Amino acid sequence: MKTKILKFGMPLMAFLLAIVFAFATEKSGPIEEDTLITGYIQGTCQPVSVNCDINGSVVCQYGTKNVTRFKNGSNCHTFLYELMP
Repeated sequence: MKTKILKFGMPLMAFLLAIVFAFATEKSGPIEEDTLITGYIQGTCQPVSVNCDINGSVVCQYGTKNVTRFKNGSNCHTFLYELMP
């Protein structure tokens, strides 16, 4: 009787623990913070990949040019901001 319970119960417990630990180690922060955003250089509207945020106080720059979030034809608008720790 004990061996029957152990043969069925042990794999079941290992499977359940694997599921529990998979959710326990999941990162709880938003994914957007770790991804690169496609921004547009103000003035030329050339696309660039930058590590910036949509909120903040210091305007994100690519070299010496400000980076914007949206492109509408030849007009770039809505600044991106530097990531602050």
